[in-house]
Amino acid sequence: MSDTSFKTSSFSFNNTSFILKKPATYSLKYQKDLWMYECQRYGLHTFSENKPEGLQQLDEEFAFLYDSLVHEPDDNLTQDAIELRDLLKSDVLKVKKI
Repeated sequence: MSDTSFKTSSFSFNNTSFILKKPATYSLKYQKDLWMYECQRYGLHTFSENKPEGLQQLDEEFAFLYDSLVHEPDDNLTQDAIELRDLLKSDVLKVKKI
């Protein structure tokens, strides 16, 4: 199966929704009995035998990434992490409890 691309305007996990300013693209591929999701913009990758579970894991990874980085000072982060943190801050329009 070839890659299929989708767009999402939000990631949601644990009653929190991260609303993006503009949709992010992610890809889906099925290979060797695994569903593989990837969102290159944020460096996210998930693998699952269950398609919906893989998508849920992508949302969970985004939430973890956002929560881990967005409030960290520069001194605590590598240059790559600073760039990713700044990208997240720039891309997320709002964080909403759902």
